[in-house]
Amino acid sequence: MNLEYKGVNKHGRVEWLEKDLVDSWYPEGRTLEEWHLRQYRPFVEGIQSTIGRELTKDELQTIHWLSGYEKSTISHIMGLITAAYEQGKVSK
Repeated sequence: MNLEYKGVNKHGRVEWLEKDLVDSWYPEGRTLEEWHLRQYRPFVEGIQSTIGRELTKDELQTIHWLSGYEKSTISHIMGLITAAYEQGKVSK
C-alpha cells in the first residue's frame, strides 16, 4: 500500500489516494474515502500476512473494489482466504 492524503471532498469527507493503483484511468491513483480506507487497509494487511507476500497491482485493485462492501462480506472473504491457507498447510 502506498497511501497519500488527498484532502476533503465536496461532501466533507476525507479522501486518500492509493498510489499503487495508478493507471491511465486513475493517473493520481484510486481514491478511498476515510470509511473505505478503514476497511481496505486491514483487509490488505490481513491477506498479505496470511499469504506471506505483497499483493500484486491486479490483486490490490480487486481488494480495493471488495473493501467497498459491508464489513460482514469482507470478514467472510477473509475467512475463506484464511481457511484455504490453513487447509493448504495441512495437506502438505
